[in-house]
Amino acid sequence: MSEEILKLKKEIERLKKSVKKQRYGLVWMDVPEAFEDDVENKLPILKEVPELAIKNNDGKQTHILIEGDNYHALTCLNYTHKGKIDVIYIDPPYNTGSDGFRYKDKRILDKFPDGTEVPKDNPFRHSYWLSFMQKRLDLVRDLLSKNGVVFISIDDNEMAQLKLLCDSIFGDNNVEVMIWHKVADDSGKLKITYRFRREHEYIIVCYKQKDETYFKKYLSDRNYKNEYTNPDNDPRGPYKQGIISTTEAKSKSTGKNFYSVKTPSGKIITRQWRFPKEEFESLDKDNRIYYGKGGSSIPSEKVFINEQKETTPTSILTELGTAKSAGIELEELMGSKIFNYPKPVTLIKHLIKMSSEKNSVILDFFAGSGTTGQAVAESNKDDDGNRQFILVTNNDEVVNGKMHKIMSGICYPRIKKVAKLYKNGAKYYKTAFIGKNSILNATDQDKIELAHNAGELLAIAENTLELTKQNKFYQLFEDGNKEKYTAVYFREELDKFDEFTEIVKKLKKQTAVYVFSWGNEEEVEEFNDMNQIKIKTIPLPILEIYKQIYNLSTE
Repeated sequence: MSEEILKLKKEIERLKKSVKKQRYGLVWMDVPEAFEDDVENKLPILKEVPELAIKNNDGKQTHILIEGDNYHALTCLNYTHKGKIDVIYIDPPYNTGSDGFRYKDKRILDKFPDGTEVPKDNPFRHSYWLSFMQKRLDLVRDLLSKNGVVFISIDDNEMAQLKLLCDSIFGDNNVEVMIWHKVADDSGKLKITYRFRREHEYIIVCYKQKDETYFKKYLSDRNYKNEYTNPDNDPRGPYKQGIISTTEAKSKSTGKNFYSVKTPSGKIITRQWRFPKEEFESLDKDNRIYYGKGGSSIPSEKVFINEQKETTPTSILTELGTAKSAGIELEELMGSKIFNYPKPVTLIKHLIKMSSEKNSVILDFFAGSGTTGQAVAESNKDDDGNRQFILVTNNDEVVNGKMHKIMSGICYPRIKKVAKLYKNGAKYYKTAFIGKNSILNATDQDKIELAHNAGELLAIAENTLELTKQNKFYQLFEDGNKEKYTAVYFREELDKFDEFTEIVKKLKKQTAVYVFSWGNEEEVEEFNDMNQIKIKTIPLPILEIYKQIYNLSTE
């Protein structure tokens, strides 16, 4: 079947779906995107760039960086991480008309190979953006674990449209909205309209199964690390100093809460207190009143961190960093301003901590400056966790006084600095393509080529990222602790198969063994009595995932 006929069939299926659509909901013109040519005529894979690996031997998770179009990366992740992602956070372009959002319109790619920048008055503005987001969010749902959740930052430009889009993909009973207060009260100048000062953005929350998902409680005082100290070495641990009196000027000389207090230094302080004198004396006897280093300051109550009650997360996110503070912290880390509008690390940490376990996998496929990676690393440091992040972003150039490539010039250098601070390791991959035919028309030669080049995909799928042996017939990968292995025999010819099986047998560890096969199943007699070995085949299971994605894009 010719490529032209395939394209016609795809367009017919798209039109059929549009006819069936209910009138309630979101309707837009689906604009074809340039990447469709790639996936229609080639097969996506991931290839490691070994010289960019960030090495660390602490036995913790090795993180993953992927450079390339996030659609192609998500296609690969649908094979490697189906049902494995616990938390997704993304900060996509807001489509403000001035945020640099470009759409690579397939119809005019010859004139605009780098994509069309979408100004605010472009009649296709919302259609471009919705087409862009829908194609990627369609690939996300199957990545989520049973209790998986997606957080999407957005502002008023596309909030209404994105909410309806998420309703259609995840089901309206699986979508909620949070509000982030993005400025501090003393933030100074903000963009002011003729009506009011805009101080918020949104985070749309999408669940795999909302009824099965529960967020963790947390200490209500989110800045406890800065506010809780122990200046007098109280054995009960760090505390913050709670205000227990009004100012002298505002004190009323009436009532049972108006009395004098004598400090350890002998100073007399008279004012209105928060509680009666008997309660004050009881707290003082229990060493719960602090008078300052010199013993003569205005008394405060010790509020111990280990006695604080946890609170349920709320839909209003405050005191979690600001747009301004995010820019400052990135500039301090990198030494210069290299990225506009990053999100604060504290905000992403809050979302991660309330929605993840210590060994969760966190994905950001609009990684930008790499804030999510830093948030995961800091979260692991805080609670001795072993979370793994996967960051995906393209390597387009952005202008911030200088030209910077997003992945190699911004995200990767930031993660390298963070990795050094927190002793993390990471692998760097790029999206690539093999084959000469469409996914539906893959020839035997295409399948052979896919098998020969699938090693990194398989290693990522098994989370065994260290390549330890490779030749023209097989590859061997291991995890950082040498407790788990992936062995890949990618040739149809069996010249080295006996050698391969002997190597695998000697491992005596949990091993995923991939063998070339024209089908979905393959029995390898040499491993029949070895329970720690699981046999899998390539390349057909990879192709089947890709076909599902191709069909999804034609619905």
